[in-house]
Amino acid sequence: MKINRTYRFIALIAAVVVYSNFVTFTQKDGGYTTSYPAVVCPANGDGVTSAISLASSKTQIRKGGTSSLTYKSAGSARPQGGAQALIVDAPAITPISWQTRSGVWAGAVTCLAPASSQWFVGGTADVTSKGTLTIVNSGLGKALVGVTVFTEKGMVREQFFNVKANSLTSISLSNLSPGSKSLAIHVVPQTGRVNAFVIDERGKGLKALGGDTVNSTPRALNKIVIPAIPHLVTKKKTALGHTLRILVPGEVSAHINATLTSADGSFAPSGVDGATIAAGKVVEIPLNIIAPTSKFALTITSDRPLVAAVKSATQDGGKSDFIWSTEAPSITAGTYSITGLAPLLVLTGEKIELSLEVTSAKGKKRAIELRGESISTYKFADTVRTVTIKKSNSSVYGALLFSTKSGYGFAPLVMGSALTRTSVPRSNIRVLIP
Repeated sequence: MKINRTYRFIALIAAVVVYSNFVTFTQKDGGYTTSYPAVVCPANGDGVTSAISLASSKTQIRKGGTSSLTYKSAGSARPQGGAQALIVDAPAITPISWQTRSGVWAGAVTCLAPASSQWFVGGTADVTSKGTLTIVNSGLGKALVGVTVFTEKGMVREQFFNVKANSLTSISLSNLSPGSKSLAIHVVPQTGRVNAFVIDERGKGLKALGGDTVNSTPRALNKIVIPAIPHLVTKKKTALGHTLRILVPGEVSAHINATLTSADGSFAPSGVDGATIAAGKVVEIPLNIIAPTSKFALTITSDRPLVAAVKSATQDGGKSDFIWSTEAPSITAGTYSITGLAPLLVLTGEKIELSLEVTSAKGKKRAIELRGESISTYKFADTVRTVTIKKSNSSVYGALLFSTKSGYGFAPLVMGSALTRTSVPRSNIRVLIP
């Protein structure tokens, strides 16, 4: 009798173990944690300085290129950049980096979390080129990064670069495809926590021809919206020029339609609307805009995915410069740090309805409602530290334009870091009982 009870007890334990394993194996794991990955702001090249706009002096940052991976308070709402990238832990808040070569050029970059794909439409590799492609690996392991360059003659074979952990490497644009006039660059990390940044700087002998940072876009699309193209006119009433640079990756050409939109109305740009763009080659088309000083938006629709940007000539105090306006996604809720920049917000869309909240350096908050059609602008005061997009109707696109003594800048309204979910490991009896 005792023996039977013993066997029954053993059988019961065995049944419980088998059932526990079965339940653990088949049940869906519903536990997870959420977080915003840290974003990366670019390093400075030789002779270049930068300042990063943050929401608070208490924002946590760390420098790349050091053995320490510890974050600490920035100590300033606008810390200076350095020879290494700056990694910013600013959950749900996107910092903007302002880079300058004093008296020569300036440019803005939206600081982004590491990306699996980045397209840069801008830059040159001819005799005037002084530009660079910088690849930052903010991870703890070595990164292998593929770089494919497209030119006016076609695609250059993919090149691979090894980047050590928590470090960066800079490549001259003239070394990527020597002699090429028009570049589009695709950066695809194979391993590592990677961000890439492009500076398009040009000069002829001792004469500076200007420069700008080139913001990236993650993928080729069938619809491209470039929401803010500055159109400037000289004192002699001469309109400064614009050039559309466009690339259709792949092997099939694309038929495109285009619309330029300003406060005075919309029109189809000659030479662009209805054009057929050859595949695999970088194509440049002049945008002939005859109008007073204004801001334009360009919308391109295509039967094939493409990437595009507009290079606009600028002039200040007799100094020639240029700015690259790039594609921007439709606006979503989020916060942007603009400390010390006082940018002009440019919005485009068939119907614009946007609810904003601005926060000053003293912490005062103010609600702003923007309404309009086609295109709308709003100038932020220099006391504004952050701009929060509370609500927007669909299909509204936006960017920030900056103007300083050193030059002009452009930054698309794209969130630097998206909320990610990570599964929480759960105990499993199979670990103990194989």
